[in-house]
Amino acid sequence: MTEQQARKYREIIETGAQGLTDAEALTVKTLYPAWTAGQDYTVGYKITYNGELYKVLQAHTSQETWVPGAAGTESLYARIDEEHDGTQYDPIPYNGNMALENGKYYTQGGVLYKCTRDTGKPVYHALSELVGIYVEVVTA
Repeated sequence: MTEQQARKYREIIETGAQGLTDAEALTVKTLYPAWTAGQDYTVGYKITYNGELYKVLQAHTSQETWVPGAAGTESLYARIDEEHDGTQYDPIPYNGNMALENGKYYTQGGVLYKCTRDTGKPVYHALSELVGIYVEVVTA
């Protein structure tokens, strides 16, 4: 196989991988292209950054300072995480850049939180900063 053929196959695989569900995509993260500045991204497009898988939330041309997972990019990218029930016994690990759902449980820094109202959009703040607004501490 030539290098040109290998690149073409990779392009076909990356395009096909975009149709996978989030849960399926997590099992094959290496099939997704790495985030790069200056790219035109469409809604729903999946990319990787620092070993994490992200989904584009709004169409845009990426900028050097608009990296996935950074503060201020919550409206552009959402990190795709493995599925958790969001129960007290299977809480969702929170690392920022996530929408919170009322009644679900989240963990961050060894603390268990319960969401008391939907955020509606992804938020980046630490859960400890959202106590009394969107979450309550269950166990510290």
